[in-house]
Amino acid sequence: MNYYKIACRYVAPIFRIFFNYRIIGSGNLLWAAARGTVVVCTTHSSDLGGMIVGMAVSRVLETEPWIIVNVKYRRNHLTNFFLKDMNIVWIIGNDMLGNYPALKKIKELIVKGGKRAIIVAPQGVYNKPLPDAIEFRQGFAIPCIQAVRGGASVNIVPAIDVGASYKGFPAFGRRIAAVFGLPIEVKKHADRNGLTRTLEKSVKQLITVYGALFCACCLLARIYARC
Repeated sequence: MNYYKIACRYVAPIFRIFFNYRIIGSGNLLWAAARGTVVVCTTHSSDLGGMIVGMAVSRVLETEPWIIVNVKYRRNHLTNFFLKDMNIVWIIGNDMLGNYPALKKIKELIVKGGKRAIIVAPQGVYNKPLPDAIEFRQGFAIPCIQAVRGGASVNIVPAIDVGASYKGFPAFGRRIAAVFGLPIEVKKHADRNGLTRTLEKSVKQLITVYGALFCACCLLARIYARC
């Protein structure tokens, strides 16, 4: 059972009906994909965040992306039921030494290229979608920089999910969306810290702009419904 095939065929239409599900910034994804390998770096701000962003990447690029997932989810029978047939690179939390095989695999995927994007959540754990709370780990930058220095072309696309509940299923009528920001081209002379801070700045801008916009839209929708 493949998560992306099920989600894109059945879940996305349901989300459009009940949550006005939208994809914002799809042109940024397409632009990056036309110029090399796409690494989508997203927040981990809600239970549905991975699904919201993952479906959008799959639908826009018309392919099944690779995703970076913590190995702890392999021990959850329900989660593993949906993940087992997906393109996954398993990582071990914050353990940089233990993640060497995973980082090597990610680099190989980037160098190989193709239309398949790689989705990673540098936040690591769930965190509320507040700009001040965004603090990314630098692990994602290592294979990106190494691949570029090896001759690959890599663009990091910042992404957020907006409108979903922090924990649990959102109320019907709530507006949700996947938002993709301007691509960040990885340069050969880039360093891990600088690339991470650039990504954080881009994501914070997306949250500030689109988070406030969607809150306003939801409030107006509720006011209109009561009139």
